[in-house]
Amino acid sequence: MDVIGGQNLRQMWDDLADVYGDKTALIFESAQGEAQQFSYAGLNEDINRTANLFWSLGIRKGDKVALHLDNCPEFIFCWFGLAKIGAVMVPVNARLLCDESAWLLQHCQARMVVTTRGFYPAYQHILAQNSTSLERILLIGKTAAESDAQTLDFLQLKAGQPTTLIHAVPLSVEDTAEILFTSGTTSRPKGVVITHYNLRFAGYYTAWQCQLRSDDIYLTVMPAFHIDCQCTAAMAAFSAGATFVLLEKYSARAFWRQILRYQATVTECIPMMIRTLMAQPPAADEKQHRLREVLFYLNLSVEEKDDFIRRFGVRLLTSYGMTETIVGLIGDRPGDKRRWPSIGRPGFCYAAQIRDSQNRELAAGQIGEICVKGEPGKTLFKAYYNQPEATAQVWDNGWLHTGDYGYYDEEGYFYFVDRSSNMIKRGGENVSCSEIENILSSHPKIQDVAIVGVPDAIRDQAIKAFIVLNEGETLSEHEFYSYCAMNMAKFKVPSLMEIRQDLPRNCSGKVIKKYLK
Repeated sequence: MDVIGGQNLRQMWDDLADVYGDKTALIFESAQGEAQQFSYAGLNEDINRTANLFWSLGIRKGDKVALHLDNCPEFIFCWFGLAKIGAVMVPVNARLLCDESAWLLQHCQARMVVTTRGFYPAYQHILAQNSTSLERILLIGKTAAESDAQTLDFLQLKAGQPTTLIHAVPLSVEDTAEILFTSGTTSRPKGVVITHYNLRFAGYYTAWQCQLRSDDIYLTVMPAFHIDCQCTAAMAAFSAGATFVLLEKYSARAFWRQILRYQATVTECIPMMIRTLMAQPPAADEKQHRLREVLFYLNLSVEEKDDFIRRFGVRLLTSYGMTETIVGLIGDRPGDKRRWPSIGRPGFCYAAQIRDSQNRELAAGQIGEICVKGEPGKTLFKAYYNQPEATAQVWDNGWLHTGDYGYYDEEGYFYFVDRSSNMIKRGGENVSCSEIENILSSHPKIQDVAIVGVPDAIRDQAIKAFIVLNEGETLSEHEFYSYCAMNMAKFKVPSLMEIRQDLPRNCSGKVIKKYLK
């Protein structure tokens, strides 16, 4: 028997409630600063009530229910409540528009959606169109004005349910727990099938990676519908019996005060957060925190990294992963040395290789595709939902082709170069967009930057820079190109430059480059 055995998510929560009882499991802080607190036993009761509610509405094992929510306790209730009855959660990116949401619902045949009043009009429209599998809406914060036969009051109905689970259907760790759609920054999103085993393993793995204990406080503002929040934060915290602090919204002005107030020992940041935190005025007590680890995800320049560490007195734990890998399977490891800008080394239960375009393994120092090995449905995702051809394209005898470029050094430390979709072919040279973005982000007048490849009749692709300037700044083309010429090889210097007010980004901070092209 392996580390998970037969412990599905239902058993996990029953065990956690039994072991930790009144210990604080979840603290949620709203955008208005109002906090709610739940013990392990109390949270399990709310999960049971939610499971009973879904069952009473006809949801059965294998049925899909969408969650279109910002961060809130109800996301946690629904996530695990659905798992307890063998149903499947389908988290919807909270920033998707009506047509995009409708496409997701139809693609996975979701019968219901749980949402809030801000997103309600879109689902009213989807229901009225009668072009998807959607049957009804469970609305959080429903009012009398929103009464109709297909819209139900989630909170009212949940409150009327018993705190013990009524129907305990047979569950297997191989059962699907959720379908999590990829970000779709370059194409249509794909539904990543994630099992009970995947989520249980993710909890243990990241708890090991962060050395989590039951006295830790893991604070995050990452969106709950994203793999990072679910598998790197929530599952890790709960699996260790720690306290999970979930913030509704990120505020650069408030975030570090929240770190101090909740005495967080672990948190996670993306580059956008680091840059906006650095723009805040210094506070006398900003180093008086208890942070042991700040989990960090690509990309950041060396100067930005050093400035952040120096100012706030923290250390960064870096890792590499994607929705399909469930966790940051290559990363810094407990007790191991850290080698910036390395993304670390493979963790337990995983192997990694660098391969060329003919699928041949490359030696140290050679750039190629990052390929990783694990078990489908256990340590890696099971499949793309209803897309067998897309699934077959990425699997190769147990190895997952990530589509990302990287290399490793003589000691086995891996280095990320760029996403395959973020590489520009210019006159026979492969150019990394991220490398140029990191260089330009160090310019004192530049707040944000995105590099894309555009068609070029002579050199395959030309390099175009989209620039967002700091407030009140101006930047001439001469200044821009002079800076580029001094800081990068000639073949990497952009051919085109455009100044923008902002850049289109998804929930995890990634620039949606298809909207720029």
